[in-house]
Amino acid sequence: MVELGHNVAIVCPGKNIRNEISLESGVTVYRLKSTPIPAQIQEGIRVNLFPKKQIKRIFEEFKPEILHITDHFFISGAACSVAKENKIPIVGTNHFTPYNFINNFVKRKKSPIYIIAAKSMWHALMRIYNDIEMVTVPSEYAKMIIQKAGLKKPVIVVSNGIKLEGYNDKRINSSIVDKYKIDKNKTILLSASRLDKEKKVGILLDACAYLKDKAEFQLLITGRGKDRKNLEAIALKNGISDKVIFTGVVPKSDLKNLYRISDIFLTASEVELQGLSIMEAMASGLPVVASNSMAIPELVKDSVNGFLFEPGDSIDAGEKILKLIKDKALRQKMSLGSLKNINDHDIHIVLARMEGIYKSLQPLNFSG
Repeated sequence: MVELGHNVAIVCPGKNIRNEISLESGVTVYRLKSTPIPAQIQEGIRVNLFPKKQIKRIFEEFKPEILHITDHFFISGAACSVAKENKIPIVGTNHFTPYNFINNFVKRKKSPIYIIAAKSMWHALMRIYNDIEMVTVPSEYAKMIIQKAGLKKPVIVVSNGIKLEGYNDKRINSSIVDKYKIDKNKTILLSASRLDKEKKVGILLDACAYLKDKAEFQLLITGRGKDRKNLEAIALKNGISDKVIFTGVVPKSDLKNLYRISDIFLTASEVELQGLSIMEAMASGLPVVASNSMAIPELVKDSVNGFLFEPGDSIDAGEKILKLIKDKALRQKMSLGSLKNINDHDIHIVLARMEGIYKSLQPLNFSG
């Protein structure tokens, strides 16, 4: 939006106990003092429980014409309250489902505690999102699920978008091979996600156990999370530790190189409202093997730019992966499919759509 000539401010939790303000790439960033939540609940998340006083000061200083929230938690809730006091239109983008959280603690999806927890979390979201002017979601599935959960406001599907430049660049930093111990003589499989239970990375390890005597491959698993030790144990139990590399968190430049050097992208997640890592893989020209769940089929078109497998079925996943490993021509065909389909998610298209939404809500005062 800065490139389109607008003044933009972001308000978010900071990393320490004092407020901070900075100018980053033309965006004013207000980082509010915060404290971390227990890692057992969600690693790396910080919150400010009482932000309204700081939010009021930011509104007085920045004087926004539009408020755009991306969740319903403490800072967003306070910002909505201040925006309403000042008659400022509010747009809300939703990336939330309760299932990402609940699945880490409750296994039986039809159990009373699971159902009650999900309804309670949706209710908390609806208290905010049913009281704003416009809601956007990143996929048709996300639209369906939030309306089913009780949203009454208008909903527009707008992709999260991706900056395509820099992904489909075939130049590879040679140091990446040594740094991550990559064997270029093997088919390289890549998984990029948090290593938490809801991402189902264990299914990929089981799929690779099916492959271990059928193909020469190497599986790169990036990211961090509470489930890493368990995943390492699964790899050992499956007899594929020598074929699996846990990279931990990697710098963005390294991740782009890992996409470039890989042959197939894998995900077994069943809780995606869109899937940024899938979009990055597609922008890099990778065929994708993914779970046929939630919004994933909107990105991964079966037999066009990858294969979909039955959620939780490691054998089905393994068979689809093997088919791509054995058929280089098919991988190349699906690579072209990924590059073609990702064009609809170009960040420039997304920004133009979002700018149109802002202008529709503030036609007189919205500058641009």
